[in-house]
Amino acid sequence: MQHVQTRSTTSALVLTAVLIALVTLLTMYTKIPVPGIRGYFNVGDVVIMTSALLLGRKYGAYIGAIGPALADLFLGYAVFVPITFVVKGIEGYLVGTVYNNKTTTSALVATVVGGIIIVAGYFIAEYFVFDPGVAIASIVTNTIQAVIVQKSQLTCSRR
Repeated sequence: MQHVQTRSTTSALVLTAVLIALVTLLTMYTKIPVPGIRGYFNVGDVVIMTSALLLGRKYGAYIGAIGPALADLFLGYAVFVPITFVVKGIEGYLVGTVYNNKTTTSALVATVVGGIIIVAGYFIAEYFVFDPGVAIASIVTNTIQAVIVQKSQLTCSRR
């Protein structure tokens, strides 16, 4: 029985590492800088939310926190690393928590919650780290990003 537990743990660790790498790369290679807000638009949240829906809150939190934070670090957005780590970690955790009955409605609600976390989390952080103007300007970009991710999740869950 010990061997089965070790294999399961190893598989989960490897899958988590691969998904962290995927989020990092997808975030980096879909980066579209947004003038005026010091940030960028990306679609890495698709992997975060999908991971949270499929693997649950614990893995959603790990993948959400580490992958995009690494992307921020590698892309030179070091000031965003702790913000991203917290906001995207909470996003992954809550999407995995809210998604509980494996229905399209549950997935929709979970991804909407994830989108709200993206918008609210970055607004709060940017309000205090930069200034209110930057925080307000980022609402539009983060909302568009959240809606695109939510739309992609809904499209995938219908198949």
